[in-house]
Amino acid sequence: MSSLAVRCLALASLVTLAAPTFAATPPSAEVASRQLVEAVTCQRHLTPAQFAALAKVLKPTELQAYGELSDGEYALTTPLLVLGQPVNRLYLYDGASGEDGVDSYTAYFSTAGVEQIAALAKMRDSVAGDYTMEVGRHDLNVRQQDGQASISCSYDLR
Repeated sequence: MSSLAVRCLALASLVTLAAPTFAATPPSAEVASRQLVEAVTCQRHLTPAQFAALAKVLKPTELQAYGELSDGEYALTTPLLVLGQPVNRLYLYDGASGEDGVDSYTAYFSTAGVEQIAALAKMRDSVAGDYTMEVGRHDLNVRQQDGQASISCSYDLR
């Protein structure tokens, strides 16, 4: 390569490094809500960092901060509708922080019961009150947790 070409490449790299970088515009609350609902119902695979960022768009009260080595729990000031029912709390489990490596996202319902949520999710078979359905490589679960009906998706199990 000629020395002129090398100098041009070097100059182009310096210009690229000096150029300001603009952060992506955060999604609207509507987009964040839709993507969070899709994540807890096994329709959209998000990374834990993406899930946390979307949850923060909804301006929840963070019950527990999400970090690389911690799970995140969010109390929602405005309910999110999952399967048409209000959700007042979200929880993310980052598989990288545990032994199993499985990411999972959970939504806790404000008023609905387990059987109602299972019916809305078209889940029929329960084992001791817990409903599980395979969705591709993921598992969708409906169960009673912490005194509330919950729905969760555990990703990449198969």
